[in-house]
Amino acid sequence: MKKNHFYPRSDFADEGLAQVSENALMKQIYRDDEKMKVTWIKVLNENNEFHKSVGDYVTLQFERMDDALLRQSISEQLVEILKKMTQDIAIEKILIVGLGNEEMISDAIGPKMISQILVSAHFFELEDHVQEGIANCAAIAPKVMGQTGLESARIVKGIADFYQPDLIIAVDALATDTYARINRVIQISDTGIQPGSGVGNHRLAINQEVMQVPVISLGVATVTTIGAIVNDILNEEVDLDHEHLNCIVTPRNIDVECAQIVSILSFALNCFVHPAYQQL
Repeated sequence: MKKNHFYPRSDFADEGLAQVSENALMKQIYRDDEKMKVTWIKVLNENNEFHKSVGDYVTLQFERMDDALLRQSISEQLVEILKKMTQDIAIEKILIVGLGNEEMISDAIGPKMISQILVSAHFFELEDHVQEGIANCAAIAPKVMGQTGLESARIVKGIADFYQPDLIIAVDALATDTYARINRVIQISDTGIQPGSGVGNHRLAINQEVMQVPVISLGVATVTTIGAIVNDILNEEVDLDHEHLNCIVTPRNIDVECAQIVSILSFALNCFVHPAYQQL
């Protein structure tokens, strides 16, 4: 089997641009320097070649995150993207959702991030006055269907119907078709997310249509496939069937980098939600 006979699956909009006609989307690079690159893609047509919903897809790519100052810089850029993407939404209450399975490190970013979010919804229920700069925020890690017997989206929908947020932010692990981008790229989108998509499990979507609330998704590249590595690195003919090519691969230092990504996401979301967070 030649390498060009196999097309690795990717959850990232910018990785499918080569197969998309120019009239299907708009692309603009907002930042490209030695620290990070920000690409904003707007999908214009519903029936497009790479099967993405109409909406905005922003990729925030970085080369390193091995010190605190670098991670803070990435978080600050992420906050700016979130502000721009939600500028037309009147936000008083936010629900943050950490999707994934905490017992599987490559899928644990969502649940681990939730444990570092400053939740405050209970303050607004129990107290007459909440410190200025602290917003009404709730957070949930709904686990996965194999642990609860329920689709994550149905759990989130039930909570959203009760809590009635103005915005849902969902965080999950995604698959990339480029090995070098694992743990080095975050996709921010206003089209929602499909839990389990990173490992090929397609569940009920968490998006505005299902939730009846605007949804922003943050997806982190944590895995790729053997087929993607063959295409991306080896650049040679292979004798593998598709079952083997689709085996999931993740780096051996995923635990360390998962902790770093979690710190980037949690700090960014805390600062985005709570204007006074850094003064607490």
